[in-house]
Amino acid sequence: MKRLFKAGTAPVTPTELIHYPEGSLGLHLGTFLRSNYKTGPAPDAEDVFRLLLTSNASNKEEIGMHYYLSGNGDNGLRRLMIMGVGAVCFPHMIIYFCRRYRDGRKALRFFDLDHYRMLHLPIDRIKDAFLIR
Repeated sequence: MKRLFKAGTAPVTPTELIHYPEGSLGLHLGTFLRSNYKTGPAPDAEDVFRLLLTSNASNKEEIGMHYYLSGNGDNGLRRLMIMGVGAVCFPHMIIYFCRRYRDGRKALRFFDLDHYRMLHLPIDRIKDAFLIR
């Protein structure tokens, strides 16, 4: 049941992430976690998606990320609930959300990959490889 609501956690700690090469997904993830969380939680898949798909942490961007992932094929119960609440709370953003969904459909499927095996790769290379916009 927990799998329906929570993405998997990483086999690395935020402290280990800081030691990855410059420009890598691991270093970006470690920096993101240190700057946004005081307690240093274990990174999870949502944090990786946030780095790859959003430019800031606004509600609009967060809900847009879930629409993007749904377009990419990830239609879990938690994601669908967030999309529904987002559509109800931000009806003026429906066009933006539909664009994000369409962008997710155009991207190569990446939501179900083991992102933690890609921590050493440059983040720009990952975005280019999977056509992430």
